[in-house]
Amino acid sequence: MPRARKGVQQEREPESAWGAEGGGDPLTTPSAITFSSQQLSTLLHEVRNPLTALNTLAKLLQKRLPPEDRNHWIGLSIEQECKHLQDLLLEFERSDGIPATLQLQPLALADVLQEWIPVYQAVAETQGHHFQAEIPSHLPEIQADPRALRQILDNLIDNAYKYTPSPGQIQLRVEPQPHNTPTRVEVSICDSGPGIHPENLERIFDPFFRADPSKPGQGLGLAISRDLATQMGGQLQVDSSGHREPGQQGSCFRLSLPLA
Repeated sequence: MPRARKGVQQEREPESAWGAEGGGDPLTTPSAITFSSQQLSTLLHEVRNPLTALNTLAKLLQKRLPPEDRNHWIGLSIEQECKHLQDLLLEFERSDGIPATLQLQPLALADVLQEWIPVYQAVAETQGHHFQAEIPSHLPEIQADPRALRQILDNLIDNAYKYTPSPGQIQLRVEPQPHNTPTRVEVSICDSGPGIHPENLERIFDPFFRADPSKPGQGLGLAISRDLATQMGGQLQVDSSGHREPGQQGSCFRLSLPLA
């Protein structure tokens, strides 16, 4: 940044829209994603109107498709997604855009995943992918924030869809670790894509780093996901083609979380 001229007060750099004060080293934020508090408030207000309409349509859809209809889950899932977005908007309105402290609580992982999986499967189908979930029927409760967990999985699965050529295989797998005396549960998101180049593996979680600039996004999803995992006392790691067992392709992100 050029020096301010003598007698002229130097303007402050715009603050990043991501990250709270004191939450780590400051990030060099592209100007394209910086905005004022007034702009943020306006955006939140404008988003709420179509969201309310979607919620109303979801309830109407559930009336048109009664519980005995095999497509009833669609309206129910849309309503759940609207509730999730409304909660996120409320959180931002309360904190001027700074994410609130995570609310860690005992969480029945299998139950919450069963609610989210139909949405992941539907999105996979629209993009020409096959989504498969392997979840044991009996899992110990984990200690996590449900909204943070959802954000991590959304980011990981969205990346898998984005970087896997169609038709691809996307798999969500859950298992306690280690098997004999479990202290954690591991959630893996694996894909059949081309994998991550070895030179990019060390930087894949860096803020604003994008392995393929031609893909949409700002390069924040994985950085935010690892930060949320750390705040919950967990870890987020990745292995990819060339670093996996012979014959395997693609990437595999592994999220481990402590038991409740």
